[in-house]
Amino acid sequence: MRNFSKPLPLTRRELLRGTALAAGSMLVGCGQRGCSRSAPLEKRTADVVVIGAGLSGLVTARELLKAGAGSVVVLEARNRVGGLTISQEAAPGVFVDGGGSWVRPNHTRILALAEELGVSAVDVSEGRGSPIFLFDGVRIAGAGRLFSRAEMRELRGLRDKLEAMGAELPDGAPWNAPRAAEYDSISMFNWLSENSTTVWGRRDVEMAIDWTFGCGPEEISLLRFVAAVKAQGGLENLMAISREIPKVFVGGSQQLSLKMAELLGDRVLLGSPVTRIVDEPSGPLRVETERLSIECHRVVVAMMPADARRIDFEPSLPKPKKELIRQWSGSPDYKVHIVYEKPFWRANGLNGIGVGDGSVVDFIFDNTPSSGAPGILVAFGAGEELPASLRARREAVVEALLDFFGDEAREAINVVDMDWLSEPWSSGCASPLRPGVLSKYGAALRDPVGRIHWAGSDTSLEHDGSMEGAVRSGERAAAEVATALRERGVIPAPATSSG
Repeated sequence: MRNFSKPLPLTRRELLRGTALAAGSMLVGCGQRGCSRSAPLEKRTADVVVIGAGLSGLVTARELLKAGAGSVVVLEARNRVGGLTISQEAAPGVFVDGGGSWVRPNHTRILALAEELGVSAVDVSEGRGSPIFLFDGVRIAGAGRLFSRAEMRELRGLRDKLEAMGAELPDGAPWNAPRAAEYDSISMFNWLSENSTTVWGRRDVEMAIDWTFGCGPEEISLLRFVAAVKAQGGLENLMAISREIPKVFVGGSQQLSLKMAELLGDRVLLGSPVTRIVDEPSGPLRVETERLSIECHRVVVAMMPADARRIDFEPSLPKPKKELIRQWSGSPDYKVHIVYEKPFWRANGLNGIGVGDGSVVDFIFDNTPSSGAPGILVAFGAGEELPASLRARREAVVEALLDFFGDEAREAINVVDMDWLSEPWSSGCASPLRPGVLSKYGAALRDPVGRIHWAGSDTSLEHDGSMEGAVRSGERAAAEVATALRERGVIPAPATSSG
């Protein structure tokens, strides 16, 4: 876990973020190679253009075709589909998720999609044993000795307060709560300072913030965190260690996007970052990339709000939407899989879970496949002290594991990492939001602007920020657009059965 008590020097992540933002700012309205074009844009037409080939964008396109849209084009900036999901081969025939991975039994829409696409979901393989906690240089195996009775009482009190505040929030619209502005004016750092007195009462909530949003308590408002507590069904479900056994997709979560893209065929155009959307009321709706100009009836922007900063909107978006995009924050993740011949920690009475306050990794989990081999640990971290070179970075991760699991952790046979900040087309994996953003501008999150609609996990009414939320947002956006197109006679009304 990060050290929240003191400011950090400029880090590798911050340097990368500055480079990415500078590159992104140069792309707005200019195209990836600069503001001048050597050839005129190729012109096309479509019923709908979807921007983004992650889960939400591909679901949107798929549902629109089912609804009767004659032509749908999906534009993706990357040279791959999947957005924040990417499958990596950790060992021959063994794939792990470099991005979104786990789903819960109540994530019904993504599980239904997986079944329809023929992608199997299996319970995460769990080894029996104790977790390892490493705080302030002290290593403790097992959770029983972590908390004093006073700390447990305080943690229960903090949980009850947060969940009670969550009960006040309208589903999917926390900004409409009577005390939304009050809650949104307070950071979780200040709230914890006023409501906690014990080390572990405070620390446990800080871990939930770090695990869910990848940030410190000073970077997220009370309203944003309480909304997450409500959306996930309680504080415990935001903890790094939950009693609920999650599921993973065989072959990795990216399989869902790959299979949808295969079905969509040449409707998906990769390497096509959108630079401009023109929605003049008296003229055609137009979407431009470096090479294309597509006239259409509707556009769906399916991405994190912060990523829309790279698009030039003409005319300018209304102030609430513009400010929402400008002030939206994304927190990048560093995720790394460390592969061993076998899960040696299980023989040592450990379940592979590690939680600590290290600067390299914060959270570790057993990600061994159900076959029992190879042994795989997955680690998450802030990476403040990670070196820039890939080899040195991986060596630093393995070295950090020694403090948790001993010398056997040195015998890694492979290390596969994913640093999302180095991805030029992602502003982050989670959206913490600082005080003052959600209550002021949250109402603009999903409402259409002219003929422009919005999808992406953050816009979901339920399970926002998760892969389940991404699927639900795509279904919602598609239904929204289909209704608008039917009203204008662009697509036929759904057939009605006669009885």
